[in-house]
Amino acid sequence: MRSKALEGIDKLRDELNACRPLAPDLVGRVGQKLRIEWNYHSNAIEGNRISLGEARNLILHGLTARGKPMRDHLDIQGHDDAVKAVEDAVRNEHALTEVFIRNLHRVLLKEPYDADAMTPHGETTRRRISIGEYKTVPNNVRTSTGETYFFTPPEQVKPEMSDLIDWYRKQEAANEHPVIIAATFHYRFVRIHPFDDGNGRMARLLMNLILINHGYTVAIIPDSERSAYIEQLERIDRTEDLAEFIDYVANCCEYSLNVHLRAARGESIESVDDIDREIELFKRSVSEDGGMGRPIALREYFDEVLHPLYDYCQSKVARLSDVLTLTSSRLRLHIRGVDNATIDVEFDADTRSSEVPEEALTIRADIMFGLWLGKDPQVFLSISNDIDSAGPVWRFELRGGSTQDLGSYAGRDMETLKVRFNGLLRALMKRAAGEDQEAAP
Repeated sequence: MRSKALEGIDKLRDELNACRPLAPDLVGRVGQKLRIEWNYHSNAIEGNRISLGEARNLILHGLTARGKPMRDHLDIQGHDDAVKAVEDAVRNEHALTEVFIRNLHRVLLKEPYDADAMTPHGETTRRRISIGEYKTVPNNVRTSTGETYFFTPPEQVKPEMSDLIDWYRKQEAANEHPVIIAATFHYRFVRIHPFDDGNGRMARLLMNLILINHGYTVAIIPDSERSAYIEQLERIDRTEDLAEFIDYVANCCEYSLNVHLRAARGESIESVDDIDREIELFKRSVSEDGGMGRPIALREYFDEVLHPLYDYCQSKVARLSDVLTLTSSRLRLHIRGVDNATIDVEFDADTRSSEVPEEALTIRADIMFGLWLGKDPQVFLSISNDIDSAGPVWRFELRGGSTQDLGSYAGRDMETLKVRFNGLLRALMKRAAGEDQEAAP
């Protein structure tokens, strides 16, 4: 006997099917709206600090959010690419296999990176996150009560993933209800936790792949329901009863189905509740960030990061002075002070911290070295740093002729910054030597 939630979702799906085929422009508008919301909420559940509006600007216009970590931007872009990969898999009837899952994980996370982790003894550490490969070390987590939650050990991941795919195929062959299959697959995948990172997002992507395959629309789990969502999963751990979670997933489908139905009827796809939802999300992001415009300890940042980095860069560029001509060097700050007034200040190697304001709301720092290579009019080693209360974001570029992007970094670790600048120097030397150098990833 089907629950009321499953009966209700089936009724809505039948109503939508009766309206098909939908006009292509309508499908595009609805798909774009839900793709952005799915992307935002699935990442926000995992702690991503990019707001709904910022996610929309990044996905539609490629605009980055000032002061937000580069990893957060990559996660939004990777998830958007993964959603498109899911849609492509449905359209081309690709089978759900372990190979597909590992490839989707590569799309989602985009590139390896370092992240906080926990040792088998419960100690915090840093670990390199692999993409598209099952974990080789435990990825257990500490719960809010201080207890350790143990996921499937690495050596058991391959057989358990094989069992999960076999179970999925049997359920499909038995014509089990798609929402039951999708919700159960989600739970089992999360409890295996097969990858170093990205398991929650992967579980929701695969759950929605199963739903879309059967004519349902995506189940978007709102960030505002994060606690309820986690409680649903923990309840299954205690009771081994998935009934409530299955109904929960069905209810999450209801929102997106109604968006499609409103569009099919010629009604606005913007719910009257949308603005209230966005206001609450905005208020939460402001609250979590400590308030808009929280002052930055500029003088301390200048002493500990900006000036030491500038000194380091100068010392390395100086070693090239006998073969390349240094035409200019500068450290320039664009500062928005605590009184909201803006000032531009340019410093040299002798600048002291007493010459900069003690605090600021935002800072734009530019470190630039101009060099004459002979064959090019001028080449610039460029390091830009935007920082607000959310933290610093750096970009490294070799400019002049064609611009070579050497990537970004979110953080203030001096060793990492030096390594990034060293990469910029290597790109400069290859260009000076006449080697054909493509932009680094």
